[in-house]
Amino acid sequence: MKCDNKHNLLDLYFLEGNESKHSETKEHLAECKKCREYIASVKETMTLLDKVDEEKPSAKVFENILAEVSVSAPQPAKRKSGVQLVPILQIAFGEIFLFAIIYFLKIQLTNAPIWKSIQNHWLIQSIGGVGLSVIIVLIVGSFITLSIAPVLLFESDSKKKFS
Repeated sequence: MKCDNKHNLLDLYFLEGNESKHSETKEHLAECKKCREYIASVKETMTLLDKVDEEKPSAKVFENILAEVSVSAPQPAKRKSGVQLVPILQIAFGEIFLFAIIYFLKIQLTNAPIWKSIQNHWLIQSIGGVGLSVIIVLIVGSFITLSIAPVLLFESDSKKKFS
């Protein structure tokens, strides 16, 4: 072991690293005066550190640090001018999806065996298969919205409490 390599001595002192190296280091320490002096200085330093009391700095220290640090006011986010394409595409694809659901529902309703019995009803004749599909989609959407609303309200309240 080289005497200028202090890592093994520190591993031994703090009981870290490989234990098989510890025995080699102890043997070397018994023979090498320079390493014994180094370990003695580490022990003395650690003893002195144990005697040091932890003190909290005064409030003026923090005030002085904050006075030296330049803090700039946060800048508002830059708004892009013009028309934003992403929200328009989201609305368009949402409408296409909704129309596809209504059309699929209309086909399923008109092919259902119950359709023959209800198609002569005055309400169904006035609104048609598409109208009935739209009403069903609106009713189902309302139930989904009402079932999700408490969760969304709870989530928004919890965000307000923690922010």
